[in-house]
Amino acid sequence: MWKRLMGLSVLFALCALLAQIPVSLAQNRAEMVHYLLIGVDSWGVNEEGSARSDAIILASLDGQHDRIHFTSFARDSLVKPSYRKSAVKLNTLVRSSMGEHMLIEYLEEAFGLPISGYFVINFSGAVDVVNAIGGIDVSLTGEEVAYLEALVGGYEDYPLQEGVCRLNGEQAIYYMRCRSLDNDFGRQRRQGRVLEGAFHALKDLSVIEALALLDEVMGMYRTNLSIPQQIALATRAVTLADAQLEMNSLPMEGAYRYGQDSYGASGLEFDVALCRAQLYSWLGLEDPQGAALLESWEAERAEPESTPIVFAP
Repeated sequence: MWKRLMGLSVLFALCALLAQIPVSLAQNRAEMVHYLLIGVDSWGVNEEGSARSDAIILASLDGQHDRIHFTSFARDSLVKPSYRKSAVKLNTLVRSSMGEHMLIEYLEEAFGLPISGYFVINFSGAVDVVNAIGGIDVSLTGEEVAYLEALVGGYEDYPLQEGVCRLNGEQAIYYMRCRSLDNDFGRQRRQGRVLEGAFHALKDLSVIEALALLDEVMGMYRTNLSIPQQIALATRAVTLADAQLEMNSLPMEGAYRYGQDSYGASGLEFDVALCRAQLYSWLGLEDPQGAALLESWEAERAEPESTPIVFAP
């Protein structure tokens, strides 16, 4: 009883803070804003210091066109930030002394989009969040069912079968991490399906229900957003409940090749300018130079005699 009263008091405090949010925030909801979602490969907060970013997803909220766009960056992408002389894998940037800030700095530098905030969640937190929203619906293949059953066994309340299934937190985390059935791009697609499932699970919430859920999950992730900013984002998400959901991955097919980082590990070499042009095209942002670059690349790919950029290591 006492715990419930404490939860309600926090909810009322959140509502009070919501009332203090400047009107300008509501007026600017049509602007496109970007947030970085970072999933790290650890099971506890104390282990995050040596963790890598298992999922790197840019969430772009476009109120003007009533849509949300998720861009997933391949964790094995080889990148060369301005402060480095050699290439390193994208998923290792969070292991620097600056943590997620180094990852954000690189993405802003490379793609020219201001990131308004970030959310970092580890495996344990992701399990708890999915359970808090009551699970998510995902369409599974027969191979994926067999894979999950072998790893996590069966749950009476969450039976698995080919087709649409409701996954609990543990099932969802192993599903979105799977790449043994295909490759890392398959894992990115699964991450997108989990996000889509979570989006559909939350889309019918009222503002009060969204704030209550925010109160429940607030300790399951890290963020650089203040509580008022998180409330503003939660309410904005409610206004985009009927938004069109779009998901894509970078580097895109045909725009990378296999190379090695400074430690000799295999990774994906890609053309930053070309991938930036593709991202801007997806988001509907103006980039005349990038548009010409993208058009030229697409024309080259359409040539039957052209040599494919992608090749096996």
